[in-house]
Amino acid sequence: MTRRCFTGMTVAAVAVIAFGSCGGGGGSSPTTPTVTVPPTPAVAITARGEGNLVIHPSLDSSFFFALETPIRITETAGGTADWNFVRIQLFKNGRENERYELGSDVIERAGYKKITARGNQLYTVVFRFNDEGFDDATVTLGFADLKDGRQFTVANVDGWTDVAISFTPLSVASGGTVRLPER
Repeated sequence: MTRRCFTGMTVAAVAVIAFGSCGGGGGSSPTTPTVTVPPTPAVAITARGEGNLVIHPSLDSSFFFALETPIRITETAGGTADWNFVRIQLFKNGRENERYELGSDVIERAGYKKITARGNQLYTVVFRFNDEGFDDATVTLGFADLKDGRQFTVANVDGWTDVAISFTPLSVASGGTVRLPER
């Protein structure tokens, strides 16, 4: 009888130990490692004239001239931006005589609104104007950083090789945009 009680107690002890280890927490579940996403960088844009400025007679009778203005826009920091405007100011002896601006609606219709991270693109902007007696011009571009909405400009764009004259009339379509062939 002793042997039988001993066997019964052994079975009872094993059962208690087995049930004690089921469920109920006690252990720790494996943790998923936290992935840190790098922050979106702020945008950094440079703009430079490329090739020749080309003066054309304007097809639009409201203006005497159309100025073909190739501009290379480069984003160098890995951020993205919206291109909001491009403006030309014409000066004579330091005094502004005329200003022409293309807004974000025109830029967007042309398909050029978004400046992508690390983008490097040549855009041809066509300005229309009447002033033939200017001795200086300033081109300014306006952008918005998509990371934080910061508004900024790139002013005094320069770098064009020369100014050329074309006798081929040019103007901007009634929708405000013209796509010239890539060079």
